[in-house]
Amino acid sequence: MLLRSRATLSLATALAFVGPAGANDSSSELAAGGLVLVKTEAISMQREDLTLSPSEVRVRYEMRNDTGQPVTLRVAFPMPEVPSDTPAGMTTKSGAHNVAMRPPTDPDFLRFRVWADGREIKPEVEIKALLPDGRDIAAALQEIGGPSLVLQPGIFPSAEDKPLAPVARQKLQALGALEPLEGGDGFRLPWSVRITFHWMQTFAPGVTVVEHSYKPVIGSRFIVIEDNGKIGGSGGEDPLRAFCIDAATDQSIRAADRRVKEARRPAGADAPLLTGYTLGYILQTARNWRGGTIGTFNLTLEGGPIVVEGNTVGNVRITTLCTELPLRRTGPQRFEATVRNYVPKEDLRILYIAD
Repeated sequence: MLLRSRATLSLATALAFVGPAGANDSSSELAAGGLVLVKTEAISMQREDLTLSPSEVRVRYEMRNDTGQPVTLRVAFPMPEVPSDTPAGMTTKSGAHNVAMRPPTDPDFLRFRVWADGREIKPEVEIKALLPDGRDIAAALQEIGGPSLVLQPGIFPSAEDKPLAPVARQKLQALGALEPLEGGDGFRLPWSVRITFHWMQTFAPGVTVVEHSYKPVIGSRFIVIEDNGKIGGSGGEDPLRAFCIDAATDQSIRAADRRVKEARRPAGADAPLLTGYTLGYILQTARNWRGGTIGTFNLTLEGGPIVVEGNTVGNVRITTLCTELPLRRTGPQRFEATVRNYVPKEDLRILYIAD
């Protein structure tokens, strides 16, 4: 079934994933996007083909140089920021959880790959660890604790969530990079991590085809029927508004919730809760190209498996998001939209529910 209003796309079929109660309590995802360029009038984006799925993001660009001579520019791919206000940036032993991945130890935690006219490019990498006062302390953190310290800021409710040697704690405190939490031995590592892959790209006259792919970091959240009868959930946001859940999808979610409640479970076990997974994609970076428009923009949404920390938890059965794009069904869990002279005005956030 496909029902679409002016700002809504909701696509649903039957059952949804059953998750254990008490597993998580947030709804963030680490949103990435496409390639960015210092704003230029030399290069236009003739075409962009964007394919989004829970397991992979693929983008193909046709970039046109009409200057009549080669143009060399620096192209960049900013990784999604690892924030300083989430549990360990990712997951802690105390059970807090907000994004479906392990804490990163490698700057390339999205497994970013890029090709220009079929030739793979090995980009450079820039890593910043920014404190609230703007100081970049990446080099100091590297000396104190290596890459795993640089890449894992966040809130650690207990010291066992992030074991630190006494000398490391002292150095972090002297740096202004460790904030004790009240009422225990927990602490916050208050920097945010910003990683950018970048390279010099020569655009010959005519069209250069640039492609890239990466594995997205999806968020997770409970979907529940609240006492007032509305669909709600964890994460402090209203899913009806955040993902434009329409009447058809509302009914599919309620049916899935009933199945969850009716499912057999061990005696004495808590009732399982419906789990949704979110994918964010930053579209507005495309406005840096000549004219701020994309000549032809093609978006494809694909379903497929939901993989959490290496384990497949189900296949997508419900997809919903807010968009003005004219999406149409082209497969059981595949939807496409094509628009001309597209000016991205908003980013995308997709809610998936899987069986």
